[in-house]
Amino acid sequence: MKSPILFLIKGFHTLVFLFMSACILYVLYAGLTRRYDIWLALAIGAVLLEVAVFVLNRLRCPLTALAQRYGDTTGNDFIADIFLPPWAARLIPPVCGGLFVVSLVVLAVMWLVDG
Repeated sequence: MKSPILFLIKGFHTLVFLFMSACILYVLYAGLTRRYDIWLALAIGAVLLEVAVFVLNRLRCPLTALAQRYGDTTGNDFIADIFLPPWAARLIPPVCGGLFVVSLVVLAVMWLVDG
């Protein structure tokens, strides 16, 4: 890797990805275990904020342009700033998005069942 700044960008984005993944999994866990707490609200809020940033940036991570400015040459113009192979990085939005929707559905069904 050419630039220490690029390493920091990719490292930061990888941590954000791991945090968002944990939030999505927590929403699923909360739905399955009927755990309605402040952590659930924070997890949903964090994911919705990330979705808003992604959508407002025309379905592109804002860190991608920054990573490319500092020499990212992976050729992955979609999510270039993460420590994953390009094929895996391209799967993040559909897999994580789909899991989040499923998690919200599970959460809603369990909440309605609890009445």
